[in-house]
Amino acid sequence: MITNKIKLAVWLPLFCLLVAGCTSTQNAKHAPRRFHEAASANVVLQFASWEYTFLLRPRYHDNGFLLHVPREKVAQVLDQLQLRQRELAVVVVGWNNGPEELTRLVGEWKTILGGSGFQRVVVVKSTGTKELNGSLIVDDSNLSGGFAPRLTRL
Repeated sequence: MITNKIKLAVWLPLFCLLVAGCTSTQNAKHAPRRFHEAASANVVLQFASWEYTFLLRPRYHDNGFLLHVPREKVAQVLDQLQLRQRELAVVVVGWNNGPEELTRLVGEWKTILGGSGFQRVVVVKSTGTKELNGSLIVDDSNLSGGFAPRLTRL
């Protein structure tokens, strides 16, 4: 009986260590991805709603006040600003969007920005600061293998 207690005292901590090691490995595999390419972003849009979307990079403003960018005029505003580089567009969304709404928003932004010629669209959740790096990535999509078609506007 004493031998069984000694075996249990030896094997139980080893078993717990093994289980804890496997658990931490699984959690590391599913850790949320963070954005670290702020310097490479050609465009940064702050999305609060379709009525309140702002172009932060390049700044779209009038007398220092940011102007909202309606969804149907994103391409027109980018052309007006003579934006030539269209590799990476980042859309910053708030924390109040549910999973279904985020899925819909990601799809709409990929359509809008892909149609404006962007090769890659990354949607991130706001950090609550002006800092883009470190934001939680919601979606990171390469569009059409890097050759996003430009939609014709009527």
